[in-house]
Amino acid sequence: MKLNKTKLLSVLSLRRNRANLFYIFVFAPLLLIFYYSPLSTIIPFYGFLILFLKYQKLLDVKEANFIQKILGSIVAVGSFFVYYGVILVYPNASFYSAANYAVYLLGLFLIFFEFSALKKAFSPLFLIVGATSSTFIAAWLKPFLSPFTNDFMHIVVIILRTLGIDANVYYWQASNLSILSFPSLSGKVIQGVIVYECIGVYSALVFSIILVVILFEDPSSLKVKLAYSIVGILGTFASNILRVTIIYLTNYFYGARVGATVHYVIGYALFSAWLACFFSIYSKRRTLHAKITSFWKRIH
Repeated sequence: MKLNKTKLLSVLSLRRNRANLFYIFVFAPLLLIFYYSPLSTIIPFYGFLILFLKYQKLLDVKEANFIQKILGSIVAVGSFFVYYGVILVYPNASFYSAANYAVYLLGLFLIFFEFSALKKAFSPLFLIVGATSSTFIAAWLKPFLSPFTNDFMHIVVIILRTLGIDANVYYWQASNLSILSFPSLSGKVIQGVIVYECIGVYSALVFSIILVVILFEDPSSLKVKLAYSIVGILGTFASNILRVTIIYLTNYFYGARVGATVHYVIGYALFSAWLACFFSIYSKRRTLHAKITSFWKRIH
């Protein structure tokens, strides 16, 4: 029995050492990404945190065989050359970016763990690849979703008019754009253009990617996940309507200079607040459902 305990402790120690070495290799390229583009580190770092939460689960995964380690090494080394493919599509890409990092992580999993461990790699890889490619997806969707820009503008106009602001839309033929115009509180005329990037496609894509990652890890039924996904995405578009409305209200009360400052920060603030609110409600959905059911029974 003593020998068995000693052997078991030895195996666990080796697995911990292997897992610790894996995480050191996972973290190291984040410094390289930060060197080339500090802001680009955010999504890969979240991917690293998701991986870190899987530490205990990875301890139970067996080591990769020799052939798989060779394949993983080729993928990991090849990740440093991904840049030469990315610049063909995105000329402004950094030498080492999230795209390199995603391929590198795939290679590390093949080096350190048996093939089945790739299931545990899905969430961080999907987050990194999805979030970094959302700009390209949004650009690809532009021809299909651009016609909704005018509908978005008219919703904002209706809200402004409801609040007592004399907002109007007119078409500027020379630029093929619709212009939103209204007099500010100081008497100056405020004009603005709502383009495709304003309607919230990019934020909806990022929200959807984060949602997929969270729901993939959640054991709830498909029906519940689908219902909350629809609510979440619609809420993201609603928060974007609120964002644009707040910007115009700031222009109305405080002028274009203050409005420009608000324009710069309000999107991040509202999106972060909506994310926190949505996932807080989702995590407490069972308690909320029980309270609503109890209240409904009382009034009937």
